[in-house]
Amino acid sequence: MLNCKEVMAELANYLDEQISAETYQELQVHLSQCQTCRVLYDSTRKTLRIVTDSRSFELSEDVSGRMIAKIMDRIRSKQPPKGPHS
Repeated sequence: MLNCKEVMAELANYLDEQISAETYQELQVHLSQCQTCRVLYDSTRKTLRIVTDSRSFELSEDVSGRMIAKIMDRIRSKQPPKGPHS
């Protein structure tokens, strides 16, 4: 099973549905057992939905790609809270 740090590293790929079936299953198991990662996933998914559904502004793919990369780098660099599933 994946630990919290590995889940954070795969979160963008998971949200984009660009991961292997095995990793998908491991993420599903982890999210079902780890409240911290589940909250992070839910918050990220809801934020993306709000931003994309509102269509209040549009960014070029170049700009949005750089922003997503920076956000994911920052998420990956943060140490998750110590818990029973990390």
